[in-house]
Amino acid sequence: MKVVKPTKDALIISSVAAGILFSGPALVMASEEASQKDFTKAIEDTQVVRYGHTGYFVSNIQANLADLTLYQGAVDGVYGKLTEKSVKQFQRLHHLKVDGIVGKETLTKLTSIKKPVEEFQYGDIREEVKSFQTKLHALNYYYGQIDGVFGPLTLQAVKEYQQKNNLEETGKLNSPTQIHLLSNRNKKGITLTTKKVKTAHNTELQSSVTSIAKSLLGTKYEWGGNTPSGFDCSGFIKYVFAETNILLPRTVNEIWNYTVDTQKVGIGDLVFFETYKPGPSHVGIYLGNGQFIHTSSSKGVTITSLSNPYWKERYLGAKKVPKA
Repeated sequence: MKVVKPTKDALIISSVAAGILFSGPALVMASEEASQKDFTKAIEDTQVVRYGHTGYFVSNIQANLADLTLYQGAVDGVYGKLTEKSVKQFQRLHHLKVDGIVGKETLTKLTSIKKPVEEFQYGDIREEVKSFQTKLHALNYYYGQIDGVFGPLTLQAVKEYQQKNNLEETGKLNSPTQIHLLSNRNKKGITLTTKKVKTAHNTELQSSVTSIAKSLLGTKYEWGGNTPSGFDCSGFIKYVFAETNILLPRTVNEIWNYTVDTQKVGIGDLVFFETYKPGPSHVGIYLGNGQFIHTSSSKGVTITSLSNPYWKERYLGAKKVPKA
């Protein structure tokens, strides 16, 4: 980032910056309203940089805050209201005293923080998401699998965390949310309570789901397909339930996390299997009488028995779809 050099000429050395932000001493410029002598004494006494100060040191503070996406103003070396606001936001995120003043504690923290990893959002499947799911789980916001899938449960947890901690409610794991979350050591989140979940399995809905699914028998398999011109396994499930005005996530793993455990499989429930990778990787709709309808890579949309040796040894269990 380009740093704009201040044009004023009253330069002094700030003792708080030496050896922390730069390899050599940092320069701070006094405001025109204060004499160089008075300003030098104030810095030596308080070892802080605050509103009204100008200089290269301020420019570097602005540049560091900009790298953390906390400052959107010009890097001009002027410690104005926008810089002060950004410093306060940084202090709030790191549980420091929120005064808008860059003292030794704030400066040390600011210069020790690495630029956050990229932003994550709904639909992402990344290894990095696991650490945030783990942290959200520890704080009682997230209760799904630690799988790196940014699905509906992760989205809900992120929004609740942002709302409770006075962060902008974007639903994204952006820089401020990541910083706050990973530095949060002891603030507990919501209290999770067990409650009866309404499920989408009345007779009328069972009939609709199974009828729609059966009407698509013979549709060809297509990787990534989610329309009657071609389905993959999760695309088929999502399409069928969407026709009954129930929206499901897109991937098998997300659907597994979204649905509700059941001890007894019923018509219209989803049945899950572990196929080409650990965990749920295939899903179908239970039709009753030990049969399920699904999209096979070799046969397209087809009906298969749960007692089929291939599927029997890979069966993970059945889950119900929450009512919209």
